Amino acid sequence: MQVVLQTPNQLVVHDSRWSMVLMGAVFSTLGGGVIWLKWTHPTGWSGNGPLWLVDVIGGVFVVAGVALFVMSADRLYIVDRAAHTVSIVVQRLVHRQTTLLAFKDIDDVALEESAGMNNASNTRGSPTFRVVFLMKDGSRVPWTPYSSSARISQETCAAAARTFGGWAGTPEHQVQPTTATPALISHPAATNWGCLAAFLSIFVAIGLGMFSLQVYRIVSWTPVTATVVSSDVGVVRGNKGNSYKPVVVYNYRYQGSPYQASAVTPISISASQSWAREIAGRYRSGDVTKAYVNPANPYNAYLLRQVSLIPLVFVLFPVLFAMLFAWILRTQRAQVALAQQHLVPVVNSVSSISVRR
Repeated sequence: MQVVLQTPNQLVVHDSRWSMVLMGAVFSTLGGGVIWLKWTHPTGWSGNGPLWLVDVIGGVFVVAGVALFVMSADRLYIVDRAAHTVSIVVQRLVHRQTTLLAFKDIDDVALEESAGMNNASNTRGSPTFRVVFLMKDGSRVPWTPYSSSARISQETCAAAARTFGGWAGTPEHQVQPTTATPALISHPAATNWGCLAAFLSIFVAIGLGMFSLQVYRIVSWTPVTATVVSSDVGVVRGNKGNSYKPVVVYNYRYQGSPYQASAVTPISISASQSWAREIAGRYRSGDVTKAYVNPANPYNAYLLRQVSLIPLVFVLFPVLFAMLFAWILRTQRAQVALAQQHLVPVVNSVSSISVRR
């Protein structure tokens, strides 16, 4: 939601449909993707429920995504000083609706707060907001049929409309906020950067350590001539599924002594079956190739002198998480700072109050 036009006589606020369209696309893609995977790869599905349940759950996601797309709408809020009216224009895919309000019937513009509930602990959760016109007859006209946590953009637009329409400066139009200014979450997990940095640094250290180790082995280990004995693909079993790695047995001599090894990469790496097959397929029994031997322990060697970026995943994810955490914390601080300014009144969502659609 943002102010897209302001002239001496008109203020226009636009609320785009793209957020709901994107959400609908995500739901439809997830549901359709699960159904497609189930039908194209029928083996490998496990669980206690029947197989048709996959189709049902996927279908629900698809229907929800289509419904979100169909219900998405562009909304324009036009405050017209010359006509002393406010027009709320809702443009859906095949339907356009305009609601016209007179200045004289509007008492104020406010944010309506709906308190979220944590079902697990039955406690108050993060609130959501929507902009409403407070009418002189006691009813409310909401700008949107839904609430969201995007308080900054909503309050900024509501404050602009409130000032432009003249409701902010008239004493009899002033509605005092009914909700207290929220306090910034002070839990150590949310604000203690030292704890967060220490936690994330573990993963960063693992990733950088693995990456540095393979670079060291590529630079320092000694090349020798090796003969391939056999080549195959090994399975690495894990809690969340299997991964695969190439296993090539080869013989070589180092400083006159015979040795045998089976490692292919500088560090132990497993990935997809196609990747492992492609690597193993490069080596056939009887092939003469080059191996790289650890001078300090000649029993250790590898074949593929190539740097893998897989260890950097351990670095990438903590960095992305830290960036996301910083953005959330910054947004939260901005929300609190904005709330302390009280740009517009904040009123509670009360079911007994009549709401015009």
